[in-house]
Parts: sequence; structure tokens; C-alpha cells
Amino acid sequence: MRTATRIILAPALAASLIVLYEVLRAALFGANTLGGDLPGFALGVAGLLGLPLWLAGLIGLGGVAAARGGWRWGRDGAEPPTTDRVVAWALFGAVALAVIVFTTQNATIYFVKAFRKPVYEGLATGLVAALAVLVLAALSGPAVGLGARILRAISRRVPPILDPSRPSVAIGGAVALLILGAILAPIIVKPLHTVDLRPARLMLAWALLLGGAHALLGRRPPGRWGLATGLALGALFAIGMVWSLGSLGESQRRRLTLDRDTLLAGPLTAQLNRLGDADGDGVSRLFAGGDCDDDDPDIRPGVYDAPDDGVDQNCTGADLVLADDPIRRPQRPSPVAERNHNVVLLTIDALRHDVVAANMPRLQALADEAIDVRNAYSHGAATYWSIPALLASTLPSRLEMGRDQTPVGGMKLLPEVLRDAGWHTALFANVTVFFVRGLRQGAQVADYSTSDHTVHGDKPGAAHMTDNLLKHVDAFAAGRLRPKRDRFFVWAHYYDPHDPYFEVPGYPADDDSDAARYAAITRYLDAELGRLFDGLKQRGLWDDTLIVLTADHGDEFLDHGHRFHGRTLYEEMVHVPLIMKVPGVGHRVIEAPMGQMELAPTLLDLLGRPIPGPWVGRSRADEIRGGPAAPVEPVFFEVFPDSNYDAWQVGVRRGDLKLIHRIDRNYFELYDLAADPLERDNVFDSHPEAAALTAELMVYEDHHLYHLGRGRTGAKLPPGAPGKKSDKGKKSRSKARKRSRPTRRAKPKPRSRAPKPAKPTPAPPNPAPKSLGPVKAPPPVKAPAPAAPPAAPLKVSPR
Repeated sequence: MRTATRIILAPALAASLIVLYEVLRAALFGANTLGGDLPGFALGVAGLLGLPLWLAGLIGLGGVAAARGGWRWGRDGAEPPTTDRVVAWALFGAVALAVIVFTTQNATIYFVKAFRKPVYEGLATGLVAALAVLVLAALSGPAVGLGARILRAISRRVPPILDPSRPSVAIGGAVALLILGAILAPIIVKPLHTVDLRPARLMLAWALLLGGAHALLGRRPPGRWGLATGLALGALFAIGMVWSLGSLGESQRRRLTLDRDTLLAGPLTAQLNRLGDADGDGVSRLFAGGDCDDDDPDIRPGVYDAPDDGVDQNCTGADLVLADDPIRRPQRPSPVAERNHNVVLLTIDALRHDVVAANMPRLQALADEAIDVRNAYSHGAATYWSIPALLASTLPSRLEMGRDQTPVGGMKLLPEVLRDAGWHTALFANVTVFFVRGLRQGAQVADYSTSDHTVHGDKPGAAHMTDNLLKHVDAFAAGRLRPKRDRFFVWAHYYDPHDPYFEVPGYPADDDSDAARYAAITRYLDAELGRLFDGLKQRGLWDDTLIVLTADHGDEFLDHGHRFHGRTLYEEMVHVPLIMKVPGVGHRVIEAPMGQMELAPTLLDLLGRPIPGPWVGRSRADEIRGGPAAPVEPVFFEVFPDSNYDAWQVGVRRGDLKLIHRIDRNYFELYDLAADPLERDNVFDSHPEAAALTAELMVYEDHHLYHLGRGRTGAKLPPGAPGKKSDKGKKSRSKARKRSRPTRRAKPKPRSRAPKPAKPTPAPPNPAPKSLGPVKAPPPVKAPAPAAPPAAPLKVSPR
């Protein structure tokens, strides 16, 4: 009875402490305000996290007890093993496990490159793992014997408290090494710097609590209260699990906190979502999974919705109607008189909007005398999505990208338009997978020499960039550039704020944290931008040069529990600075939200040039010149899975409201940015405009999935896309069968639409675009011409 009590009570106590930690951590330090949802949140964590941990502890301790009993029974009458041999076996087992894991990992990496078929990769990796096990088994006897002798020799020369042959000392040392490794791993192994190890550390804490509780209860055996307490806690966990089955999705605020602000409860919830999945499509109607038809594997959130077929395949509330596309080319008035200003486009990597006022006085001074767009947004959270969207005036999911994640030649980019209109065009950037190929389209000069100074956070490069820009301007003025033109367009991408964050001589960080180093880098960058501005003034070019400064995206420092970029749509990620110095136009603040796809049309309009037909962004030139404010329109942004990132979200800002839908987790976040600029209070459950804004975003999401499904972007295709097999390998149901059964609708309520026009025939997906050849251009300024791009994508760090 005492053994059974320990096996039941110890896991219950360990799981309860982990649950309490998760609840208190999320309530006190999470990025979301729980308010009245705290009791439901606590009950949900107790079920979704407490029950699995309790059961895991029961199985683990029960298995250990059974193994010990079997060992004793099998060795009945034999002399028990010495403690030094037990410890030696434990040490050998830990080393053997590490060897097997390391060998299997490296074999997998090698065979993935060596073979093209997964069956060969798996077979070869399995054989290597089996061989490693056989070799280790053959070495186990001699290794354990040698280890036991070494432990005996050490134990004679050290005090008992340091004797490694004692199980208590050995276990304590192993625990200390595990804790030290969890702390030092990101420092020693640099790639782990970008990995969130907090869940692993919390699991280690649970294991320690489980072992400690079991040992303590062994020294002080509990009475009947122990068994009752363990069973009562287990019953509480079970009640929480049953409650979560149907009530978890009643509060989007609760779901957000569970998914984002917990370390273990969120990932476990994502796995538990598969329980009760009746149709085997990976999404359940339970645990707020959101499957609006759990009898049909082709209907669930996040799938491609066949257009105009009368069926809501992706549970957004209505069928995709191609004629309802919210992104349309606006009516364009005739251009005003041509203005042949020089143009300088400055894009800064990973520059958050809020650091300008905090750390960049030269940029703030420019904003105070120029056009300051206070609410500018990038449309993506990674450079190779947001910058092409800016240059081609479209949304990232509608780009036509080649294999190298750059636009195909058929897309008209801003530098090409200005080159054809008579500007001498130049690009200054570092060589990355993003810049070395297609985005030099239209650049008659391409200078990548900054790569010698900063490639993914190696060392400062802004000073070199500014020097090269000013030398290029001097060469242009001296007539040394070909072809000869009377005005220039220069696009420069300053890379320094990108992680990892280096130390800049002369700009010390306040401490050793990433946030402090990032702030120091932005101060250094600000000084170099100021030097560029001063150089243009000294050369007499300032008054006749149109300058645009913006960023590709921001960066995250656990503002909402995340690091770096590419995965979220919070303000620290998509809210970017946008400053425009327009010759002849004074200072003006624009508060209405502006998407970066509006930037290129606005720039051409300010220059009096026609805007290419395929561009869908509207021009804000009249507003910039002093005219009335442009009508408020929604600004959409998105992240989607590709070879570098796996998040899938769409968002919209309209006025002061910002709505995000996490497609991969199927829940919503709504923020009133006027009252809550830091996005702490998810008001989706209570805001009166939530339903209308959700309906608007769902129309956009249908088209977002449709365009991704056409396979032009290079991103991963959504499930159910044309030509893509079902991810569960099941055949699709016929349309006639789908129409014979009405589909259930998931929250939010179905949106209403105008009567559908006659069904247009969907355009078939374009064939795979051909890769661009190298652009013939004069040699860069003070830099050798970049090498021709390889046929396959370069393997570099994700941007």
C-alpha cells in the first residue's frame, strides 16, 4: 500500500507544482491580460497539462517499481550488485544514449543528402543506429568493469560526500550537470541561441520534482491521507480535461494565453487537439479545434477552398468567391507634371518602429521635418516576403517567386520602372540568399562589398555602406557611370540590426543582453545615416533628392513570448518606420494606416510617372502633398510556412483595430491599438466590431489560401491545393456528395455576402517560372561583380 501511495501521490504533487507555476507565470508575466478568465484558464491548464504529467509520472514510477521487482525476482538468491557497478552502468547508459542520438542525427543528415527516396534514407539511418547499438552492447561489459574499478579507486581517496560510487552523490552530480548544461547550452552551442529551451528546462524541473517527491515520501511514508490526496488531485486533473473538451474555445483570450504564454500547456494542447478527430484530418471539433465538419477529411480550417463551388472547405464561414477579392487595382488618375528628382530608397533590416524615437535622434529629426507616416506596416515578417511585396506593390502570398525566393522576371519592380523612365539605378546591399539574385532586377550597378563587413551579424557594416553610397554619388556627378543619365535612383539596404547582435566600437551596450546590443547597433546606424544625410547636403543634392526610409520588418525580444522574426504579426514585427522627404513638401504627420504596397505607387505618383497596371497598391501622393486624408482602408499582413518558417497567420488593421487569425491554431486576437498599443488585452470576445472585422478578414483569408494554392510563391502549398495530395492520403469526396450534406459552421458566425455572379472559370496555376539569368550591368563601384547565382537555393540562415 505504501508503494502504491508513493506512486500515485508523488506524480500528483509534481504535476500540481508545474501547473501552479504555469498559471502564475502566465497570470503575472504573460503578454495577455486574463481578467475574469483566470479560473477557466487555471482549470484548463490543470486538465491539459496536469493530467498528462500525472499519468506520465504514474507510468514512469510504476515501470521503475515493476523493473526493480522483476530484477529482484530474477536474481533471487544471487549476490546483489555493488553500488559502484550500478553507478557505472548508469553512466555507461547515459553515454550510450548520447552516442546513439548523435550518430542517428548525423546519419540522417548525411543520408538525406545521399539518397533521394525517403525509404532509402530511413533504411540506411536505421541500419546505422542498429550498428551503433550492437557496438555499444559489445563494449558494455568491459566499459562497465573499467568504470567500476575507476569509481572504487576514487572512492578511497575522497570524502563520502564526494564519493561518485554512492548513488545519491552520482544522482546529485547528474542533476547538477543537467541544470548546468541547460543553462550553458545556448552559450556554448551557438545554433541553440535561437532555440527556446524553456520547455525543456521546465520538463527537467518536473522530473526533479517527481524524483524528489518520491524520495521524500519514501523516508516519510504518508498515511491514508496521501492516497486520498493523490487520487483527489488526479480527479481534479481529469475534471479539467473533460471541461476543456467543450469549453476551451468559449474564450479567445483564454486560448491565446494557453497557446502563447505557457511553456508546456500550449504544445500539449496542440497535440491533444488530435484526440477525437473523427475523420482523421488532423483537426478535431474538440479542444476548440474548429473542424466545422468532422465527418469529412477535406473540410477543416486552413485548407484550400475551391472557388465558387458553394462549399466552405476551410471553415471561414462562407465559400470562396473570386469576384469578392478585397485586393483590387484602384482607379488611377492621370499623372501630374513630371518631377525628375533624384531618389534614395533606404531599407533597414529588422528596424522596429519604436526604436526611432528611443535611440535614433537623426532619424527622428528627419521625421520632424519630412512626411512622418506613423502607422506604416510591412506585409510580411521576413525580408524575402516583405521587400518584394514593397517593390512589386502586392501582397506576399500573391508574389510570383522563382526557386531562389526572388520575383520572376514577369513581375515589374520599382527599380525597373525608374530605370526605364530615365533614372540611373543602383543597388547597395550585402550578399544573402535574398539580394544576390532577382532583386537586383533593374539595377544597372549592384555593389555587394558590404558583405565583407556584415553577413548575418558578423561586424558593423553601416559605415562602409555610407562610404560607398557617397562615392557612388560622386561618381555619378563626375559622369563616370554608364549609361549616362541626369538623375539617379539608389536603393541601399542597411543590414546591421539583424541578429545575431554584435558589439559596435564606440557604442557600448547598457548590458550584455540582446535587446541592449540591438539598441546600441541602432544608435550606431543612426549616426551613419546622419552622415549620409550630411554628405548629400554638402554635395548640394539634399533639396532635389526624394528620400524614403523604411524597414522590412521589426524584431522581437519576448514582447509577446517570441524572439527574432518571421513568425508573428504583432506591432514589434510589422509596424515599421516610414519617413519620406519630398522636395517642395513640408512636414506632415500621417496617422492613417499605410501598407508598404502603397509606397511604390506613391513614389511614382510624386515623380509624375504612370503606375504599372499590375500594381494593386493605391497612391497616397495627394495626401502627402497636403490634400485631404485618404479614406481609411484595411491593411493586410501575413506569415505563412516555407522552408524557413512554419507559422501561418493573417492579420488586418482597420482604423485603431487590429485582428490576427492564427490559421495553424485556429483562434483570433483583436486589439484596440488606441487604448492598448502594446497588444496586451485580447478583446475579441467582447468588442462590438469583432464580428464585422472577422468577416472581412475571413474573405481575405480565403483569397490568401487560394493564391498560395496556385503554387507561384515558392511557399508550402495549403492542404487540398490543386495537384497536392491530401496530407492523410485520402481521396477527396465528390462535389455532389459535399453539396448533398450541409456543412456546419465554426465560430465566428457565417458572413453575409452579396449574391454571387456567374461562376468564372478559375485561372489555372502558372507553370513553374524560369530562373532569371544574371543581369548584365556595369561593374559595381569599388567592388567586383557578384558571381553568377547557383542553380539551387543557397543554404544560409533564415531571414
